[in-house]
Amino acid sequence: MTDNEQTRDDVLVRAMACDKTVRIVIARTTGITEALRKANDAGPLGTIALGRVATAALLMSATLKDRQQVGVQINGDGPLGEVYAIADWTGRVRATVVDPHAQLQDGPATDLARGIGEGSFSVIKGLSEDAPYRGVVPLVTGGVAEDLAHYLLSSEQINSAVAIGELLTAEGVQASGGLFVQAMPGADDAQVSLLVERLETLPPIADCLSGGMTPKMIMDHLSDDSEVVSEGAVEFHCPCTREEFARRLCMLGEDELKKLTEELEVVDTECHFCRSIYSFDREQVNALIYGARMYDLAD
Repeated sequence: MTDNEQTRDDVLVRAMACDKTVRIVIARTTGITEALRKANDAGPLGTIALGRVATAALLMSATLKDRQQVGVQINGDGPLGEVYAIADWTGRVRATVVDPHAQLQDGPATDLARGIGEGSFSVIKGLSEDAPYRGVVPLVTGGVAEDLAHYLLSSEQINSAVAIGELLTAEGVQASGGLFVQAMPGADDAQVSLLVERLETLPPIADCLSGGMTPKMIMDHLSDDSEVVSEGAVEFHCPCTREEFARRLCMLGEDELKKLTEELEVVDTECHFCRSIYSFDREQVNALIYGARMYDLAD
C-alpha cells in the first residue's frame, strides 16, 4: 500500500563534503511518518517510534546497492514492544510497532526512551532473497538516533553523528526527518571537527524542516563544500497482497485450516506493516486446503 499524496514531498539526499572525505545523508520523512500514524491509528508515542525507526532505515538505505534492503529492529521491554522498519534501495520504507497505542503511566507522554525500555538494536542487511547479515548491539538510550550511531561505531567501525526527530501537533505530524554524518578513511580531523561544531549549532532536525529549511540548505549550513551525489523521493510502501496472505494460510497446514472453517465463518488476516485486512470466508478457506496439501507434501 502506498500513500503518494502523503509522501510525495519526502526526499533522501546524499552528499559528500570536506574534499569528499565525509558522507552526509539527510532525509525528510514528514509524509511517511504521517502515513504510518494514520495506517496504524497510532498515538503520539507510537507515531514517534514508527517515524524514527523508518527514518533510521531510510538513512541506512543510502548505502545500499541495487536490489538490497535494510531492516532496523528494536526489541525493548517497554510498553511499545518491538519496533521494526524495512527500507529498500529505491527509497521505499515500511514500519511496524507491536502496540501503536502504548501510553506511559507517568512522566512525559512522548518519552520514547521509556516507551522502548531496555533491550537491543539490530540492523539487518542483504538481498531480499538471500540470508541476511544481522548486527546486534545493546540499546544505549532508546532514542534511535544515538542507538544508530552506537551501532555504526560498534559493528561497522564508522564514526557517525546521527540526528532524528519529529514535530507533532494535535493535527498530526508537522515535520519529521533525520541526518547522519560519517567520516570516511582519510578525513582531515580539523575539517571534521568544524563540521561537527556546525552540526552542534544546528537546531533540532524537525525544527529545521518545519521552519522551511530544505535538506540542501541544511547541508550548506554544515559544510561549505558539500556536493550532492544523488537526490530521490522516498515513500511509505507496503508490498503485501491478498495472494501472499493466502499462501501464509496454506502454510498452516490442512488440519489447522479445517479447524478454522469449523470455528470461524470468516478468517481475517492483518498486515502488521500497513494494517490492511484480508478476509477469507469458509468457501475460500476450503479452497486453500488443496494448497495446504501441496505444502505438506513438499515437507
